[in-house]
Amino acid sequence: MNLNPIINNFQRPIRKVQICCILIFSCAACSLNIPYENQYSDPDAITTVTAARELLASAYDAIPKPEFSLSVLSDDFQPTFLINLNADLNNLYKWHPKPMEDLSNSLWEKYYSAIAIANTVLERIHYVSPISDSDKQELQCIVSEAKTLKAYCYFNLLRLFAPTYPEGPEKDGIILKERFELAFLKRSSISECVNAIRQLLTEAVTVDNRPSQVYWFSRQSAYYLLAALELYAENYDKAEEYALKILSSTNAYNVLASVHYKKLWEQEPCEECIFSLHTTNSYYTDMNYERKKGDYFTINSTLTQLYAANDIRYEATVYPQEMPGESIGETLPVLYLGKYNKQNWNYKPIQYINKLRVSGICFILAEAYCQDQKGHDALALEVINNYLAQREAPLLDTSLSGAPLLKAILQEKWKEFAGEGERYFDLKRYRKSLLSDWNLSATMKNKPIKPDDYRWLFPIPKGEYLYNENISQNAGWTKIEK
Repeated sequence: MNLNPIINNFQRPIRKVQICCILIFSCAACSLNIPYENQYSDPDAITTVTAARELLASAYDAIPKPEFSLSVLSDDFQPTFLINLNADLNNLYKWHPKPMEDLSNSLWEKYYSAIAIANTVLERIHYVSPISDSDKQELQCIVSEAKTLKAYCYFNLLRLFAPTYPEGPEKDGIILKERFELAFLKRSSISECVNAIRQLLTEAVTVDNRPSQVYWFSRQSAYYLLAALELYAENYDKAEEYALKILSSTNAYNVLASVHYKKLWEQEPCEECIFSLHTTNSYYTDMNYERKKGDYFTINSTLTQLYAANDIRYEATVYPQEMPGESIGETLPVLYLGKYNKQNWNYKPIQYINKLRVSGICFILAEAYCQDQKGHDALALEVINNYLAQREAPLLDTSLSGAPLLKAILQEKWKEFAGEGERYFDLKRYRKSLLSDWNLSATMKNKPIKPDDYRWLFPIPKGEYLYNENISQNAGWTKIEK
């Protein structure tokens, strides 16, 4: 099933749904953005199952795709000489405040736009009268997906804009916009946010939702997010429980084999994939300066040296090229990112952005086993070595335990998800311990970011706090007064 007709058909009912648009009031110093909840107000626009599905499709379409930007902030890449021709990207790479503020503005708006649409679906769904049993089942799936989508957006916002869970569950998290109406809310605590996300996902998994395509959230997606959430909240037993639900219900480790892994990057249906974002727009194009000149970044050479000769992850991650150097007539071998970037180089369209896959669950489970204080290092090794065997990579030494084992697992995770933004979140969680040396190598000399740097928390956007006096700004970032 192609998502394009759903999105295109949505354009007609949205004209009825979108009665109140964003209003911008200009004044001498600033502008006031009316919140996203104020954009939709006509319950009569959602009276059929098809209309509800079309509106929910627009929520999926609103989800941001920050993988490239988060990889730039992490240690996935190192710049080429071309970076000096793009000041904004160069400054983002160096963690300068202005581009980070711009990124936070974009992500905050898009995630909350998706949440607002999901809230609209959930609040208007009772206007729909199902005609058949299949309609009833579809409505249940729509509700389950809307809750999973909200949880997905909340969780990503929490990881970006709030401290990590060990830094204080009582600290400010994000705004929980649980209703469609305009409200001036304060930030809930991290603990309250985790509970709200958990509640949404717990309700979502009560529906046996098994969509035929991976660009709709499924019951498996919700279990994946529950496992990730519980790992984040240091509830390791629960993280293990939910991760095992997925590993026991899929074809386990066999879906990690080369024949399936290659399909992840060839835009083909893949058994390993649990959820992918669908896109009809260009993706990952900000990596390239010019086809004849090359990319702004190569893969971090510290990372590329970690792959063994037959590791199938290397071929997907690394795209070798011969490109002009700075001097006239000079040609240099370079190792660019493969994955989506390689598809752009080869003029191949990108439709699917892999977000949740079985390999991710393996890393969640292995990390939980390492951290649960129950002597489960052997189980962690079993999980990660089963994964590595399918990726045709060297197995971890079975004598590893404790912190060295966990650090080795995080290194394998880096090799799996390079260029996909995941590394940034691991650096944030472990920047004060296992990964405190992430920016000490020669390839990271332009990232002198300390573990206590205020920029590990994204700033609350000006467009949020200017109309909402109840919201707090993250320490270190400017809060402009009215």
